[in-house]
Amino acid sequence: MRSLSSREIRLAALTAIVLILGMTYLFVQSQLVKIRDFQRLNSSAQVEQIRQQHLLRTQPQRIQELETIRGQLPRHPEGRDLKSEFARQVQSLSSQSGLRLIGLTPEDEAYLEELKLYQSSVRGSWSGTSEQLLSFLHRLHQLGAVSDIRELRIRNRTGMSDSLSGTFTLDFVYSRIPVSESNPTVDTTPQSIDDRPAP
Repeated sequence: MRSLSSREIRLAALTAIVLILGMTYLFVQSQLVKIRDFQRLNSSAQVEQIRQQHLLRTQPQRIQELETIRGQLPRHPEGRDLKSEFARQVQSLSSQSGLRLIGLTPEDEAYLEELKLYQSSVRGSWSGTSEQLLSFLHRLHQLGAVSDIRELRIRNRTGMSDSLSGTFTLDFVYSRIPVSESNPTVDTTPQSIDDRPAP
């Protein structure tokens, strides 16, 4: 077996150096990526820790706010089907505002376990003017925490503000009480804006 010439030795050494440098570069790059990912995770964890600390500091205030809102919510007897009642409320709001309802579909009740409250939704389709829609939304807002609009879609096919149509989803939130505790003053629903007594 013949010995390598000095030129071949230099080429072999150069190839080995290039391989070592290439592998070192790839290793360093992968480590830098890991360090950047770690720093990103660390920053996210610090932000989350600050958020959690803020939530803990404000927890008593939030609990008090929730109890205040809970006190404003209607209470209905357990087992009572409220779909038609909520549909009537939506119809009342729409007739007071002049908004024309094309269809209403009440959805099944859901129990919000973490809040110990119930939620029912009503999907509807409507048509009317922008003023009628704003009046409907204003009357809904005046009901307070009882109901809120989750989704509102507006279509204007003619390009005129007096011929709008669309769909909405309203959420009603309330608590349930045993039937034995229900009486006319407890089983309440929010009064419509026009039915409220003058101050």
